[in-house]
Amino acid sequence: MNVTSVAGSTSGFTAITVEPTLASGDSYKYKVAANPTMPEYGATCTSGYKAWDGAAEIEAAAGQKIVVVEVDSNNRCQGAGMTAAVVAG
Repeated sequence: MNVTSVAGSTSGFTAITVEPTLASGDSYKYKVAANPTMPEYGATCTSGYKAWDGAAEIEAAAGQKIVVVEVDSNNRCQGAGMTAAVVAG
């Protein structure tokens, strides 16, 4: 997955885009941290992840990284991508 970050419309937030789009029945989760790890395909992504609708801006701090994960209905990783957070000042 390709994940990109641009400054959000509100201070302390980033706007994220993901390609390709979600597969039918899947959803997004994300994690923000200084050095987050990428989950392996099929890994359960529940602990430490937050649900994301694919559009809302995400709160982050400069220097942090964001991992976005596409999960199936059982919260199992179907794909993931990481980017450095670009936040509005």
